Amino acid sequence: MEEEIVKEYMKTQVISVTKDTKLSEVAKVMTEKNIGSVIVVDGNKPVGIITERDIVKAIGKGKSLETRAEEFMTASLITIREDSPITGALALMRQFNIRHLPVVDDKGNLKGIISIRDITRAIDDMFETMGEY
Repeated sequence: MEEEIVKEYMKTQVISVTKDTKLSEVAKVMTEKNIGSVIVVDGNKPVGIITERDIVKAIGKGKSLETRAEEFMTASLITIREDSPITGALALMRQFNIRHLPVVDDKGNLKGIISIRDITRAIDDMFETMGEY
């Protein structure tokens, strides 16, 4: 069975914000784009992620809508290289209980994002090429 790689299945249109983006603006972007998370970047390097849950927690803790993204983002960002196998992405998602992985190149620049849905499609394609359907 030929191993599929992350680059072939990732989405290259990544919605991102900077470390200085205000909480109110992050919520607005996520609502307008109908997405559950955004990547926080410093230049072209991913430095964090903000999920709907992070926004709820920030508001619940009394943070102002003017609060900068870097103050409420999840900074322990798990990323994957674009040339990694799909099974590696799946293993990371299972290990850290996450549904989205920012994809980076060999210099750590943000290149895309891969979701559990994308991985399901890749695995489906892998089985299809084996002729097991």
